[in-house]
Order: sequence, then structure tokens, then C-alpha cells
Amino acid sequence: MRSTGGSGGLCPAAAGDAVALVELMQQLKEQSGLTYRQLEQRAAERGEVLARSTLADVLRRRTLPRAELLAVFLRACGCAEDEVAAWLAARQGIEERAAAGAGESAGGAAVRDAARRSPYRSRRVLLSGAAVLVALLLAVGIPLMTGDAAAPPEAAAKASLPTGEVRIRPLRTPGLCLTDGRVLRERRYRTVAMQRPCAEAVPPQTHLTAAGAGRHRIQWTHRDHGKGCLVLLRESGLEGLLEPWDDCRAGGPAQLFRVEPAGGRTGAGGTAYRLRLSGEGAERCVTLGGDEPGATALARPCTGKDDQKFLIGPG
Repeated sequence: MRSTGGSGGLCPAAAGDAVALVELMQQLKEQSGLTYRQLEQRAAERGEVLARSTLADVLRRRTLPRAELLAVFLRACGCAEDEVAAWLAARQGIEERAAAGAGESAGGAAVRDAARRSPYRSRRVLLSGAAVLVALLLAVGIPLMTGDAAAPPEAAAKASLPTGEVRIRPLRTPGLCLTDGRVLRERRYRTVAMQRPCAEAVPPQTHLTAAGAGRHRIQWTHRDHGKGCLVLLRESGLEGLLEPWDDCRAGGPAQLFRVEPAGGRTGAGGTAYRLRLSGEGAERCVTLGGDEPGATALARPCTGKDDQKFLIGPG
């Protein structure tokens, strides 16, 4: 049921940082019952601009939104001016505390704070520039493997993965791309792998990076949050989800995948692939939880069905 408007009991003053404020914005949008398009239209009716693509990007981040955008968003959700003022005051307080904290030494507290604000979960400082360059130069272009054994020569000959930046598109919904998005799990928002319209899926940019022995990492590069590689989650309530962590080093937690031809060819003459987990859990493949935008990617037992098949092409 659509909300009658206003903040719906949400208390922006309780938001201690940018992450909490953005999560309250997400809750407000959900309570309003309005789509991104409807919010854009409501803003336009007031002579204001609220591009739905910009708003969607803001709600996916964990950084402080611009004050002007926040105010337009709140009014589009039906908030009164006194409510808008309260939200803006909360935002200003967060900004001032962050500015004060910037004067601290660049020690452990600052590093932990920066990591907490990033949607790419931190486990280690990112690869150095030289290491990243080496990883990209080694990307893909090696014989494909099936499970832990080499693929038949004819399969390898027919299927050659693109190098560099790629798009990974579900076979059943080729207008969507595998990318990151936020979901509410265990009472907090997590950034995980999901499918979204390809036009809204960049950033981040997607790379398949070679990990040796026919295995690859799925690496995302975001202009604001750096690089992250997908890691399989195993905690209760999160099991099977894939979350980007900023530790892409060899021997780190990043999940390794075997990119296998899935049999047959698509109507467009391309090759369909499955993304099989390597190592522990090698009987599982990346599976889409539905055909609609926002459906999450999950590690599920390999079945050979179309919900586990992907088209991989240049980005």
C-alpha cells in the first residue's frame, strides 16, 4: 500500500553517518511506494530535477548525497518543508563530523572508517597499481576447463572468451547484465551480485581476470569504490550470495570460477557459458533467482538449465 507521504516515522537525526542516512533514504522510498520514474515525474511537476538514474546510483552508494538532491528527493516523497529541514540538518551534521575526522592522522581509525563506508567489503588493501596491471594483462585467453579437468579440445576451439572488460548477460534475459546492487539481509543492506538493465549496470566495469589453471575471478571496478572481487558468502541468512570484497590477491578470499561452455549456441551465434565455482563447492554454479531486474545471483547446484547460462561479450 502506498504511503500517504512524509518521513513515515523515520528519524534522520539518528543517522550517525552517510551509510545510515542512505539506508533511511532507501526505507523512505520503499514506504512511499513510488518507482524511480514516478519520483522523477513528481519532482518535474514541482519544477525540480530528479533523474531516476542519478537517484538509483545515489541509493546504491554509501556516500553522502548532495544536499540539493536530498531535498528534491524528500519533497518528491511527500515530505513537508519542516521534515526536509530536519533531514538536511542531519546531513549537515554528518558532513561536519566527517570534516572534523579528516584532520586525524591517517592511521587505523581512518582506514577502518573508509572501509566501512565502501560497499565493497574490505579484507585487505587493494592490489598495487603494478599488480593490477599484471592481473589485467593476464586476463582470460587461456584454455577453458570443465570442473577440475580440461575441456575437450573442440569445445575450447569453439569458445574463446573476450579479453579485458566484459558484459555478463543472462541467456534468458539478455537485456540485463550481471552487476552489483543492494539488498536488505539480516537487518542491514548488503552489496551483492544481481542482474539489472545493462544501461544501468555501469559502473562498475566487469572484468574476468585469470587466476591460473583455467580459473577466473569476477572483478568489478567502480569509480568511487575501487576494485572488488566476488566472494561466496556462507553465513546464516546470506549463504549462497556473492559479495564484492576489495581483496583480489592470489590466495585471498575471492571466489574462483571455471567459465565453461554450456552446450549449444544462441540464436545470435554466440556461446552460452556457465560459471562453475572452483575448489570447495565445485558442484555449484552461478544461478539467477528470477528473470526480473534486481534478481540476485546465487551459488546453487549445477543443473544445466537456462537460469545458469550466460552470454559473455566485450564491455
